[in-house]
Amino acid sequence: MQRYSRQIILPNFGAEAQSHLLNSKVLVVGAGGLGIPVLQYLAAAGVGKLGIADGDVIEISNLQRQVLYNETEIGKNKARTAGEKIAKLNSAIKLEVYDYFIDQASVFTLIEGYDVVVDCTDHFSIRYLLNDACSLLKKPLVYASIFQFEAQVSVFHYGDVPYNLRDVFPEIPDDKSVPNCNEAGVIGTLAGITGSLQASEVIKIITKIGIVNSGRMLLFNSLSNQITQLSISKNSKIFLPNSKDEILQKNYGFFCTNAISLKKLSDLEAALRQESAVLIDVREKNELPKISTLSTLEIPLSELSDKIDVLQQFDTLVFICKSGVRSRKALDEISGILPLKQLYHCENGINIFEDEKKFC
Repeated sequence: MQRYSRQIILPNFGAEAQSHLLNSKVLVVGAGGLGIPVLQYLAAAGVGKLGIADGDVIEISNLQRQVLYNETEIGKNKARTAGEKIAKLNSAIKLEVYDYFIDQASVFTLIEGYDVVVDCTDHFSIRYLLNDACSLLKKPLVYASIFQFEAQVSVFHYGDVPYNLRDVFPEIPDDKSVPNCNEAGVIGTLAGITGSLQASEVIKIITKIGIVNSGRMLLFNSLSNQITQLSISKNSKIFLPNSKDEILQKNYGFFCTNAISLKKLSDLEAALRQESAVLIDVREKNELPKISTLSTLEIPLSELSDKIDVLQQFDTLVFICKSGVRSRKALDEISGILPLKQLYHCENGINIFEDEKKFC
C-alpha cells in the first residue's frame, strides 16, 4: 500500500477508504479534455476497475488541452490510447476499453457493471442518454461541462434525494443554439481543473468522506477565479424513465446531420472505404438481382430493429434497397437508435449500379 500512503494517512481516510477505492468500478465516458485528468487521478488513487469509453480519434487541435496525448498519436482512437498510458501509470488496476461512442444499443450493457459513471463527453445525445440510464439504474453520475473560460460540475442520481440533469436542463438543446469547443473555444487549463474536480467527487462518493456536490451546481469562472454554488430545484415535469424500453425508444439523435444520400457508384465506393464500413441490403432476401462485387450484409428492413447488436459492430452504415424508399426508412429508423454512426443510403437504390452492371 506504499503507493497510496499519502492519501491513507489523511484524517478520516485510512485503510478503509482505500479498500473502498480498490473494490470500486468507475466508467469514464469521454477520453478528452475532461476524461484525461479524471482517468489519471482515479487510476493513481487506486480505483480497482476503470472503464474508458470513446469512439473519437486524436486530432492536432486536441493537444492544447488533452495533455495525455502527443503528436505521434494523431488519428489514433482516444480510448485505446488512453488505456495504454493509464496501464503504465498503475498496473495494479483493471482497465476496460470501449473504443466506440455509447448509444442506446450499448448503454445498459456498459454502465450496469459500474458503481459510478463520469460524464466527460461533449455530445448532448450521449449526455442525456447517460443521465436517463443512470436515473433508471440509480447509478451516481458525475457531470461536468466546460465552455470558453467557465465550467459546471454537479453529481446526479446520488443519495436519498437524487437530483437529475433534467432538473437543470429539462430537454436536449438544439445543437445549433449551443456552440461546442470547436466553435466557441476553451482554455486548456480549464479542462484539467474541471476534470480534477470530477475525480474528487468520484473519490468522495466511493470513500464516503466529505460532502458530495449533489443538489448543487458548482460554477467556476477561470478568468475571475470566482466559484459559485447554485442550489438545484426538483422539476416534477421532466422525463423520468420507468423502464429500459422507454429509453431505447426515445430519440436522442436530434442532431443527426451525419446522414448522407448517395447518387453515384463512386460515392458509394468512397463511403465503403471508410473505417469499419458495411453495405446493408434491406430488401427481402429473395429479391433479385443480388449485389455481387461488393461485400453486402443482408438484413431486411422488417428485421433491422432486431439486429442492432450487429449494426453496433460497424462505424459506418450504408443502406441500399430496390428504389431508395426502404433504405431511407432504414436510415431514419437507425439514426434515432445509433445517432453517432455515420449513415448513408443509396437514393436511387440498386440503380446506382446501372451503368457498371455490377450484379450477378
